[in-house]
Amino acid sequence: MKNNVLRRSRCGFDCVSCPYFKKPCIGCVIETCLVDKCTRGTSYTGITHPRSFCRLRQYCPIGGRDRPPPMRIPSLGRKQMTKMKFSMFIPEIDITDQRSWVWGEGFQLPAIFVPLWQLLINEEILSQASGKGLHDYLGFGGRIFLSTVMPDELIDKLETKDYFELIEKLRPNATMIPDNYTYTDVPLYQSWSQTIRLVSLANDFLKLDIPLIGLVKGANLRQMDWIIRKQVEMGFVSFAMPAREFFEEEMLDYFLPQILLALKRSLKKDFEFLLYGVGVRLREYKDVSYSNLSWFLRAKRGEYYWDGLFYDLRDSSIRFEECYCEACKGMMPQDIIDLWFEDKERALRTLAVHNILDLSR
Repeated sequence: MKNNVLRRSRCGFDCVSCPYFKKPCIGCVIETCLVDKCTRGTSYTGITHPRSFCRLRQYCPIGGRDRPPPMRIPSLGRKQMTKMKFSMFIPEIDITDQRSWVWGEGFQLPAIFVPLWQLLINEEILSQASGKGLHDYLGFGGRIFLSTVMPDELIDKLETKDYFELIEKLRPNATMIPDNYTYTDVPLYQSWSQTIRLVSLANDFLKLDIPLIGLVKGANLRQMDWIIRKQVEMGFVSFAMPAREFFEEEMLDYFLPQILLALKRSLKKDFEFLLYGVGVRLREYKDVSYSNLSWFLRAKRGEYYWDGLFYDLRDSSIRFEECYCEACKGMMPQDIIDLWFEDKERALRTLAVHNILDLSR
C-alpha cells in the first residue's frame, strides 16, 4: 500500500490523510481513483475535466479549490404507507417497442415498470403518454409503476417540480423516488452529497398522493444503511435497489445480505424488496422480487429462460425440453426455432412471454 500512497500523492494529498477519501479509499485499493487518472491525462466524457463539465471538479484538490459546504440533512416528514405487494417478477417494458407490450390476446400481467428516461428522450411518445395517461396510452389494465432509474445526464436536468408535473400527467399507480448517482471510486464527499440529496427528494415526494417506492443507493454500506433508516423514518416500506452494475461486477453478494439485514433491523418483516435491473433470479434470496428488461432483450436475441438461466434456443442442453407454461403449451425450444422461420413476430412473443412466466415461478 505504501507504493500506492506515494504514487497517488501526485494529486496533492497523501492518501492516508486525504480529506476527500476514506483511508485508503476504494479508488486506491482497486486503482481506479479518478482524481489520480485525471492528473495523468485520462478523462471520462461527462465525468472528469476538461470535458464539457466535470462532476468532480468541486471536490478535486487540484488547484487549491476549497471543498464546498456540506448539504443540510432535511427535516423529515412522515407518511403512512402500505406495501406495493410486488409479485415475484414484474417486467420492465420498452415503451418505444410495442413488441414488449405482451398483454392482450388472453395473456394478462398484474403489473409492469415503465422507465421514465425512455419518455424523456422521446418527445412524441412523452406528449402522447402525457395527454392520455400511461394506462390509456399503453392499453394496459394492470398496475403501472414508474421507474426513475435513468442516465446521470437526465437526473441532473430534473427538479422536484419537473417530477411532480410528469407524474401528474402520466398517472402511474406508484412511483419510485428520484434516482441519484453514487460511485465507489469518487471522493466520499461527492457520494454523501448525492445520498443526502436522495433523502431530501424522498422527503419532497411525501407530498404526492400516490404510493411511493423507496430506493436503496449508496457508494458503500454505511451510506446504504443510512439511506434505508431515513426512508423508514419517513414511512417507506417498499424498496427497490438498482443493482445491474453490482451484479455485473460480482459485488451484489457482498452488498445484498447487509442491505436485507438493515431492512430487517429497521422494519422486522414488514417490508418488501425488489432488485431492479438484475436479469436472473438469485436462488438464495427467496423473498426478493425482481424487475428487468432482460426477458425481452434476450428474447429478441433468441434466448430462452430455463431453470434459472438464459440459454440460446439452439443449446443442446435445453433444445428438446418440453415446456407447459401458458405460452409454450408443450412446445420445445426447437419448436420455437421452427416457428421463428414461419412467423418471427409470433415466435418472439411466445419466447418473451415464456421468459416472463419462467422468471415469475
